[in-house]
Amino acid sequence: MSAWTTAQLDTIRELGHQGVQAVHDAILDRYGVDHTLHAIEAQASRIHASLKVLDECPECHALGIRINRQSGMCKRCTEAAHVAEEEAYSQLLEAEAAGCDSGPEYDELHRRWAQLRQKNSRLMRKHGLKGKRERL
Repeated sequence: MSAWTTAQLDTIRELGHQGVQAVHDAILDRYGVDHTLHAIEAQASRIHASLKVLDECPECHALGIRINRQSGMCKRCTEAAHVAEEEAYSQLLEAEAAGCDSGPEYDELHRRWAQLRQKNSRLMRKHGLKGKRERL
């Protein structure tokens, strides 16, 4: 039987929300001391530390809150994810709508097409060449 160190007690306080097995594994990994599960429970009771397993949000790390089954996150993080998803979808729709009929890319392509058409027309007139329709 080994004495409890303040570092081991701090580990109980720090990881108590994950349960007695997590505390046992952490003490064994960090300090190489193998306290029994019952000893850890007794010591936690002496220092008034809870070993109740609490749910933790993976995004914001909030403890003891209700976790949404589908998203696996708390209510606030779930809503934030919904907002981000809708914003991304909205941007995608706006880009598709703008890319079809207008936008800087369309304007640049139209300007370049008009430039080339005018250049070709001048070359045909200057040198007496046939146009596209006459070549087919």
